[in-house]
Amino acid sequence: MVVVDARTERILRAAGDAPSVLNTQPWQVAVAGDTVTLRADRSRQLRHSDPQGREMLISCGAFLFNARVAARRESLTATVRVLPDPDDELLVAQIALEPGDDPSADELELSVAIEHRVTSRVPFEDKPLPADILVAIQRAAHAEGASLRTIQPSDASRAEVIGLIRKAEAIAAEDMAARDEEAAWTTTWEGREDGIPEKLLGRAPSNDDAPVRRFPASRGRVPFERNSTLAILTTPGDSPREWIAAGQALEHALLVAANHFVLASFATTVLENPTTRHDLRKALSLSTYPQMLMRLGTSPRPDHTPRRRRLGANR
Repeated sequence: MVVVDARTERILRAAGDAPSVLNTQPWQVAVAGDTVTLRADRSRQLRHSDPQGREMLISCGAFLFNARVAARRESLTATVRVLPDPDDELLVAQIALEPGDDPSADELELSVAIEHRVTSRVPFEDKPLPADILVAIQRAAHAEGASLRTIQPSDASRAEVIGLIRKAEAIAAEDMAARDEEAAWTTTWEGREDGIPEKLLGRAPSNDDAPVRRFPASRGRVPFERNSTLAILTTPGDSPREWIAAGQALEHALLVAANHFVLASFATTVLENPTTRHDLRKALSLSTYPQMLMRLGTSPRPDHTPRRRRLGANR
């Protein structure tokens, strides 16, 4: 077994705190000297709802961004090669950990935010985010090559967007394969290291205009806020390289949000259905490609979803 030094171990542990679709954590790592190899784990792909692996690679991109941030906390610089082998589509990145300067205050803030970032599936405070916080979050996404467009309560397109969320969920609810796939990742047990425990699914919204994903496994119904900020993350293209970039942009934005005590939850079903994804682009007159739809706001901070202790064979 390869012996991993303490700094690399801390970096990988922080990277593994990245968000992933249904907490599938679809990544594998191998360590050889100062190089970390990040691979997508096909066995953890949502084969039915994510057949192209778009969400799998977004998740791996979030892992990659955390690794970069955690490396700086260790006074290392992560030199990254994304998709280095065109013949190996699952080889997401090679990360060379090299000596660097001491981290800046901003880099330390981001690294600390990894520990505090968490998905919240409960009602948020019923008001939009302040403009200055939104600008900071948008700049973070832009720094990684993506754009973050807000959909505020006053926007004419908001009702249509929420309607598309409900439409996609209704279609998925009639699809037995989709239901079984979701149930596999939301039916958890004591000691399980992945998936979303029932207690963290939150309750289902009792109002149809709630900007939040509905999980069939949720127990009970409560009214959700109507005036929180919705945001859609987009990329110029729609290739595997841009899916990975979208994951890095998403996590950068979420860490900046966490530093402002802002949490997020995600409505992914509308982007998993090709028809509703197309309709969403049309509703928002997007020339770019939507990769993630989320609500942003403040709420009591929930527990973290569980995390795997081992991410690959060579650790």
